Amino acid sequence: MFKIKMKKFIVLVKKEIMELLTPQMLVPLLAVVLVFIFIGKQINKEAVKTNTPQPIAVVDSDNSDLSKFAVEIFSKNNLDVQMFSGDAKDAVNSAVDKGQKAVVVIPNGFQSGIENSSPLKIEIYSIFNNFSVMGAKSNTSLNISVARLNEAISNQLLQGSLPGENIAALKQPVGVNDFTVVGEKQANITPAAVMGFITSQTTFIPIILFLVIMLASQLVVTSIASEKENKTLETLLSCPVSRRLIVAAKLVGAGLVSLLTAAIYIFGMRSYMNGLMAADQPASAGAGIEAAVRQLGLTFAATDYVLLGLSLFFGILVALSLAVILGAFAEDTKSAQTIVAPLMILILIPYFLTIFFDINSLSPAMKILVYAIPFSHPFMAASNILLGHQLNLWLGILYMAVVFVIFVFIAARIFTSEKILTMKLNFRRKK
Repeated sequence: MFKIKMKKFIVLVKKEIMELLTPQMLVPLLAVVLVFIFIGKQINKEAVKTNTPQPIAVVDSDNSDLSKFAVEIFSKNNLDVQMFSGDAKDAVNSAVDKGQKAVVVIPNGFQSGIENSSPLKIEIYSIFNNFSVMGAKSNTSLNISVARLNEAISNQLLQGSLPGENIAALKQPVGVNDFTVVGEKQANITPAAVMGFITSQTTFIPIILFLVIMLASQLVVTSIASEKENKTLETLLSCPVSRRLIVAAKLVGAGLVSLLTAAIYIFGMRSYMNGLMAADQPASAGAGIEAAVRQLGLTFAATDYVLLGLSLFFGILVALSLAVILGAFAEDTKSAQTIVAPLMILILIPYFLTIFFDINSLSPAMKILVYAIPFSHPFMAASNILLGHQLNLWLGILYMAVVFVIFVFIAARIFTSEKILTMKLNFRRKK
């Protein structure tokens, strides 16, 4: 008897998978992933370009030792300095034609003005061909160069006025040596650097979970609505198969498709995030941050990935079981598009709250709300793993398992009654 039930169950699961894995579902999914991979590679290529010295034109109208020193500072800060003889207007026109990123004009009397405590301003003409993040990198390098030039000249002036003094100590008497502590481990690194690295590594997890849950839930609801609309659900329910088995097959089939979807999305998103990381910082800085993060123990081991996957899987199962219940109310495929609105709300609330807020700092009422929504726990799973909050992680998984069982029980009760064929939400006004 058990073998017969398993054969029927496998047949039903295959049916659900084949109904869900349609070209209409696979083509957009693969297209989105390919777009992620393409954008990630393009960002990486552009990051390599912007990390090479950016061409700028410099007009040195002063031609003094100090102006030459300024040009030298510019050359050392990721800028390809190309000297131009002429006025600012001609220099700008020439820079636009040559594709240079900026024009720097050092005014006549630059050195004498600084020496007489009446400094003249350097003119910077930033040339924008677009308003992208990459396009602003040359301007960032220029700002860094000017800041370092100010630092160097002020040190020279102070050293001339106060010979033998420690100028660095006079200008910045209070120094800071940053340490970040996580549990019993610590590393000599700023918390901002740690947060930036962890965010870049874990941001894609809630995004992917959100996308997968929405896609899988929509597929399940649409599948049930389509069966009701085409009257094939009646045929399926009249077959000599347990209706509980039908519910289980729908959940397993949708769960397997969701796992496949999640794996594809993760593959594409990782390429995208790697491109962003390369654009944000040079490889040397990234290596230093990675070493400090490993020292703090903020890395995923193989078992951690298993736990993370388990939490994500139960989050998807809860969403699918709720989608089966909502699908029972769908009258046709058109209504299926809006019937998942309650599920969207339940996902969006913890999605934004867990990204932008520390859950522990919320009010008790808000904290209860967040923990009561089962989808909050997969969103917090990565943070719980990295911070060693294993109990919170397991309690979240257990809670999702309980909610899943409850939803499956409700779905099974609906499918074992004839209401499954007549249930619907009618938002039209009665005449």
